[in-house]
Amino acid sequence: MTMLEKLQAQKTALVAQMEESALTPEQLWLFQEFNYRIEVFESCQMFCRSAPRTTETQVLGLHYKVVDAYIRHLSQERQYGKRGNAATTEGSNDETQQKHRAAALENLNRVIIDYRKRFQSFRADTAEQYAAAIDQVLHNVLIAWTQHRQCYVEIKKED
Repeated sequence: MTMLEKLQAQKTALVAQMEESALTPEQLWLFQEFNYRIEVFESCQMFCRSAPRTTETQVLGLHYKVVDAYIRHLSQERQYGKRGNAATTEGSNDETQQKHRAAALENLNRVIIDYRKRFQSFRADTAEQYAAAIDQVLHNVLIAWTQHRQCYVEIKKED
């Protein structure tokens, strides 16, 4: 089962629960987070499926610009969660949480910097090379992004 399928199943279970009783504020956070993560995973899936199969640099460059803009936006948006935003420090536990968030964001930014360096002079030798490279980029970004999101709204297996 893919991560997207797991998120969709967890959301479906929460919706079923919602039909029987009102959601708690914590469950509302989870519901919003499921929607957000599903949208991100579906968008990345679409980027992989729509990757041009060509060696034409101009065509590849246009697709890359869309993907890159989306990824850079992911690193900057929704930096808030159940325990406050990135600027909140309400005690030692929150200080620890802030350190985890900062480390996760730094890791995500390193992944972004790495793929951007590799694509500065990217030239496809085969029609499938770019699609494979974008697939790997998105795989790496989603791992780091998911770790980053977990620092804001943790989704556990039992959620």
